[in-house]
Amino acid sequence: MSNSIEKWFDNKRLSPFRDLPLMQDSFDRLFNDFVSLRKANGVQDFSFSPSCEVAEEGGNFVMKFDLPGVPKELVKVEVENDRLTIHAERKEEKKSESKKKYISEMSYGSYTRTFTLPGPVEEKKVDAKFENGVLTVTIPKTESTKAKQIPVHQ
Repeated sequence: MSNSIEKWFDNKRLSPFRDLPLMQDSFDRLFNDFVSLRKANGVQDFSFSPSCEVAEEGGNFVMKFDLPGVPKELVKVEVENDRLTIHAERKEEKKSESKKKYISEMSYGSYTRTFTLPGPVEEKKVDAKFENGVLTVTIPKTESTKAKQIPVHQ
C-alpha cells in the first residue's frame, strides 16, 4: 500500500515542469532542422547583426562593433539626448557570370541598434573611429553619469 502512495506523491511525476527538458530538446531539433533546410536550399535572409562590446574605461564608456566588409561611408553614428544609434550596411557583391558560389555563410543587409545611455551626454565630445572593420565609439561621462557616493546617516 505504501508503494502505490509513494508513487502517487513522487515529486517528479507531479511536477508541471517534468516534461520541460523533452520539450526543449524537441524545439532545439526543430530549429536546427529549419536552419539547416534553409541553408541547404540557398536561402540567405538571415539579417546582418554585428557583435558588440560595451565597456567602461576611466571617464568614458567605450562601445566597439565588429563591422567587417562594411565601408566607412555606410556607417552612421547618431547621439540624441540619452540615446546612441548605430546604422551600418553590408552589401552583397554584384553577381558575376564567371563566379559560381557553392556556399555562403556571410550575412548581408542593414543593421540599426539603439542604446539608452545612463544619462544625457555632451554630443560634441562623443568620438567615433572606424579602423580595420571595427567601429569604436567613445562616450565621455558627464557629472550626471558618474557614480556618486551618498553618505549614510543615523
